Amino acid sequence: MGSVVVVVSAAVLSACATTKSEDVKIYSPAELRQGEYETVARLWVDRGRTALWVPSYSSRDDGIAALKDKAASLDANGLTNVDCYGDRGLFGGSEAFTCYGKAIKMR
Repeated sequence: MGSVVVVVSAAVLSACATTKSEDVKIYSPAELRQGEYETVARLWVDRGRTALWVPSYSSRDDGIAALKDKAASLDANGLTNVDCYGDRGLFGGSEAFTCYGKAIKMR
């Protein structure tokens, strides 16, 4: 019975998210006019999250793909103010990228 609940829950949740990550477009702030969109969430920089942990990725492309996935899961269809920065850490290991942006819903 427990597995039936999990399968039904997963089906319901996937039906709620109508936006796919490949449908999420990245906009520069200059492309947008006030009132043309609503902010859904500030990804990776909200609610004190950065004080404890921020996801990092092996490339900028991986980081931006993760931002698109997260935006799509929130039913946003766009991203703006997207930026990534690389860091080799305290001991100079391999470069890891941290990316952030604002998930938006175009009207």
